Amino acid sequence: MQIIGNIIILFILTFTVYSCTGGKYGTDKIFGPPEDLPFSRYEDMQVDVRFYHPDESYVNLGKTKGASNCGNIAYDYAYSQSLEKNDGWSYACCTHEGGSNCYRKIR
Repeated sequence: MQIIGNIIILFILTFTVYSCTGGKYGTDKIFGPPEDLPFSRYEDMQVDVRFYHPDESYVNLGKTKGASNCGNIAYDYAYSQSLEKNDGWSYACCTHEGGSNCYRKIR
């Protein structure tokens, strides 16, 4: 019975570490990405920068680290295309998790 109790405690500890770190420290490679990504991780994530034109077509502008860099790249691209902020364009920062290039949009 003590072995079962130890296994349960180990499982609870593992789940707690995984949940509290939001997949940080490589835990997402072992357990898969967590459902909720803490805001504190937004600048640590590798993301694809997707720029959406007003007609809703999109261009992949490449990869970068963090939501701030993602936004800067999107705004620079809009400027290079002579698009104003209110012209109907948008962008998304898509994380690389769970084998997907756009597992979640953090922006």
